[in-house]
Amino acid sequence: MLAVERQHRILDMLLKSRAVTTARAAKALAVSEETVRRDFEKLEADGRLLREHGGAVRVNDSRSDLPLDSRELANVAEKAAIAKVALAQIQTGDTVFFDASSTVFHLARLLANPEVTVLTNGLKVAIELARHPAVEVILAGGVVSHRSLSCQGTLTDQMLESYHVQKVFISCRGLDADRGLSEANAEQAGLRRKIIKLSDQTIVLADHTKMGLKSSYFFAGWEDIDTVITDCAPEKRVKQALQKKGCQLLVPGEERT
Repeated sequence: MLAVERQHRILDMLLKSRAVTTARAAKALAVSEETVRRDFEKLEADGRLLREHGGAVRVNDSRSDLPLDSRELANVAEKAAIAKVALAQIQTGDTVFFDASSTVFHLARLLANPEVTVLTNGLKVAIELARHPAVEVILAGGVVSHRSLSCQGTLTDQMLESYHVQKVFISCRGLDADRGLSEANAEQAGLRRKIIKLSDQTIVLADHTKMGLKSSYFFAGWEDIDTVITDCAPEKRVKQALQKKGCQLLVPGEERT
């Protein structure tokens, strides 16, 4: 196994449990503890984890702009389940916006047949959708972020202002019961704020790990959101905030609330 593959798996373990011992990681990866310690050192130098005696802990990533490849490794089954529910919200003829999040990318992978128009700032999203002739893809170009593989900045904002979309599909880094949705990156938060104002309906795709979290930049209150799709029922305070503002909550396998 290559070092980069080991390190991705270590980060995946930390995303799921927030802490991992050296012994546990070595057993899971079938390598020596010394090899794991070297991987920990490399990941700590990159700001991806913090070493502690006997293991490593996850950094407070709700406020970190994590690379897309790291986010793609986390909670894959949950994101896929959320995407299936979100797919049912898209109808033939719709014009929609997809952000560059790893959760929305799962939705893009499912969108094969409907004749729809998709506006996106996500490079991977655009490439995935370009495989399907029935889908018209419009890339909102601008300065490319190497971490998120997305376009952002003034040029992207200007292009978004030229369109009206019926439905926006976005994710976020945190959903706080009191203040709403937040992002770790100021420009990504600003882009989401803008596209919400330009659309008829905003649909948020977020797995359970984001519930109750606050990141650095708030971009929407609950009154700005129409629907939240998540993989399991959120904590009580978040659920109450949704109900108070009239937001629809969709959970795979459950009735609408």
